[in-house]
Amino acid sequence: MALFDFKFKPGKALKKGIQYRSVWKDFEDGSSAALLSYVGDMFKCDRVIVLLRTPEDTYRCTDEWCGEGISSVRDQLQELTWLDMMPWLDVVEDGRVTIIEDVSSIKDTNNELYLKLEKYGSKAVIMGQLSHMGEDLGFWLVVNPTLENIQNISAIFQGIFYLVGNLYHSQGTIEQLKDIGFMDKLTGAANRNALTRDIEQFRVGVPLAILFADLNGMKEINDTEGHEAGDRLLINACDAIREVFPPDSLYRIGGDEFLVILSDIDKREFDEKTLQVRESFKNREVQVAIGAVYAESYQRNFDELKSQADDLMYKDKKSSYKTFEEGEETSSRPDEVMEVYPQENGYRVIYCVPHKYEDRGGREKTGIFSVKLNSIADNQIHPSDKLKYLDFWNVSSLITNLEKRHREDAAIIKYRARTVDGFWCWVEEQITMLRRDNNKIVLISSLRDISDQREREPVSENLTSSSEDFVAQKQLYLNKKFTAQAEEWLAGRKEGENVCTIAINLGHLRLYNDTFGRNAGDQLITLATDVVSQAAFMLHGLSAYLGGDNFCVIGLAVDFKDAENLADYIRKNLRDYHMDGGFAPAVGIYTTIDRKETFATMHDRALIALSSVKDNYNEHVHVYSTEDFRTETESKRLHVQEIQLALIQNEFRCYMQPAVEVDTGKIVGAEALIRWQRGINLLRAESFIDILEESGYILSLDIKMWRRLFEWMRESKERGITPLPCSINISHVDFHYIKVAETLIKLLNEYSIESKYLIIELSEQTYADDPENISRQVDVMRNAGIRVFMDDSGCGFDSFRMLYGTTLDGIKMNQSYLSMLPMASKAFNPVKMMLDVGRESDIPVISEGAETREQVENLKQIGCRFIQGNCYYRPMTLADYEKLLIKKGYGSLPLTV
Repeated sequence: MALFDFKFKPGKALKKGIQYRSVWKDFEDGSSAALLSYVGDMFKCDRVIVLLRTPEDTYRCTDEWCGEGISSVRDQLQELTWLDMMPWLDVVEDGRVTIIEDVSSIKDTNNELYLKLEKYGSKAVIMGQLSHMGEDLGFWLVVNPTLENIQNISAIFQGIFYLVGNLYHSQGTIEQLKDIGFMDKLTGAANRNALTRDIEQFRVGVPLAILFADLNGMKEINDTEGHEAGDRLLINACDAIREVFPPDSLYRIGGDEFLVILSDIDKREFDEKTLQVRESFKNREVQVAIGAVYAESYQRNFDELKSQADDLMYKDKKSSYKTFEEGEETSSRPDEVMEVYPQENGYRVIYCVPHKYEDRGGREKTGIFSVKLNSIADNQIHPSDKLKYLDFWNVSSLITNLEKRHREDAAIIKYRARTVDGFWCWVEEQITMLRRDNNKIVLISSLRDISDQREREPVSENLTSSSEDFVAQKQLYLNKKFTAQAEEWLAGRKEGENVCTIAINLGHLRLYNDTFGRNAGDQLITLATDVVSQAAFMLHGLSAYLGGDNFCVIGLAVDFKDAENLADYIRKNLRDYHMDGGFAPAVGIYTTIDRKETFATMHDRALIALSSVKDNYNEHVHVYSTEDFRTETESKRLHVQEIQLALIQNEFRCYMQPAVEVDTGKIVGAEALIRWQRGINLLRAESFIDILEESGYILSLDIKMWRRLFEWMRESKERGITPLPCSINISHVDFHYIKVAETLIKLLNEYSIESKYLIIELSEQTYADDPENISRQVDVMRNAGIRVFMDDSGCGFDSFRMLYGTTLDGIKMNQSYLSMLPMASKAFNPVKMMLDVGRESDIPVISEGAETREQVENLKQIGCRFIQGNCYYRPMTLADYEKLLIKKGYGSLPLTV
């Protein structure tokens, strides 16, 4: 029998005596068990099992083959957690087949696995990891093969299950594409594509009922509480509908719009269910407008019926409109009423409560609205709400949105306004629009106090436009705003025009501020803005300041011999502003005539070109080339737009990888790691961290992850879990924008976390980027009780000098050192030298990345006390880490030598 002579069902004979089979076709048709049957028959096994890893990081048995007289255990192997799989993980190594010829031999060394295998009647087993291109898909297990020389068949199994891994991965990709095509990812409801598909299936001549539901206040919740709150509202709304109607009748057809469609239902039953779903929404505190239509006989007039339901929904919204909080009625007497005249850029304050808000009404009852708007934003609105407020009051967009609404509907925003008694008071501002004589547009602004619903906050002198939440929000806002402007500009370009995108980085602006003063840095930004704006004017295009020391230009590549001349023009003018001593700007350029390319793609490639000359003091200009495209890594291919969407949809996860004391096996702490749940794939930080740092989104993500981690630490302690130290990595970009030490100390106090449980990991690159500032920040953290470790030690040019010249509490030894262990001589052993540094300084040294037992033994022999690697524990979710602590019963063990 040939190795891959699978016994599939007969196929169509295309030539006499010859048949052709498609392994994938049978696999797709549900014949995956044929592969396992082949293995079982060929090797005379009792049982063959495949355990697949789910997107929720659990494992389940999806396929099983049993020999004659062997009972199935498939039902017992469902929804296995990472902890359930730990005994298997302990013996399986990546890329290798694990053979246990006598299961009883592991009774003393791995009793937990022994008991599991004995339960399934296992005397001998062969098992391994199921993977595809390095991605962990799960495990396979062959029980009681009867071959005489079990050692010689490992390569055969490895080859077979390599093919199986490819097939399962392909199958998962196809299923994901099907889900993406017809299912809303967030809520699990069918989407608009599914509705288009299903319309043709509705039965003609029988009753058809349509319920149209539209959530109230969705935009305001996203703006004031964040997209996480908005997502929870959408999921809650779907759950309310599913309590009453069949799940397969629900469609999400827009952002906050849902349809329920029922065929052949009695009108009385539909009316009762409509009342029930209103009650379900009310119980879940979801504000919604509903329109319901019932047709006695459906005649393929779906669009007409849907339009009727839409109209009834809007009538319901107008008659019972409330803001999104339960019971939040519009006040009969607002604190301020103002008319705005957009066509004249004027305003008039009709009424204002005196001496309540800090100069809110002002002495001037009329004036220039744009001046008034910026004065309010700068002086009277919480820094974290400022950009949201200005974006809301983008007059052209506001009018466009109001025109789409019914006349009585208002645009609503909630924010914090400064009061004269020194508090931030939550207010709600509603804007309605009307037209007066000669079709003149008038916007009516009505402001009211909602502090009875949201607690007032004392004004802090430290809370300014440099606070971390404002800076993080600014990065997202500026990138999003310019992207929209650039896409609009691109839409007006002709086919064949050569479009040029330029990314500009001033270089070490933070150091420039420290050297010459903040005022000089601000002046530099102003002057650079002028130069960049002039370059955009010469290119008949647009320019933008994107925060920090980053600028962007998009325009037509004209009036210059080539793109390098344009870059030289920008660089020369910036150098004229006395940017001496290494402050030379870097310029990356990308040109294209392809009108199908989005601005996000063009800007990404300009950033890629920029990255090749950033911090390069010999070359300052680089034009993106085909060679850059060929060498572009996965992280560079990830568009900034995808990163932004992932942040909005909360696709980034906090994972933990424990560190272990080698002699005792005790967990002494853990490192917090970031993972990206991108569809069915879980991406490691290496694949996206560069683009996060280059685009400025790293700050927003880091703050979000810190808050999530500290929240978990507080909650786990409240649940009775003894806390262990946790380490977090700080990007050098974070230090560029905020005072990291002050921010972390504030967060620790906010979440009631003792500073001794927090460890900060800083890379050598971070220290080298701004040594004086980092050293000051380290001193502040250490004085507050936060420990600071040097991360990735050993991979920098001058590692040992930096280690001896820096006050530290610990060292994380880079994984690259482990490859030197077998070759290290007694005369020069870099790993031992690093351990000696720790001993001489009385600080712990943790070896990262240990994957095999052999590496662990080598580290133990030279005195390594602490290891963090997959040989002990793989990175796991916060929930699994908490389960691990409970299961093992570990208490707090300080991470000391």
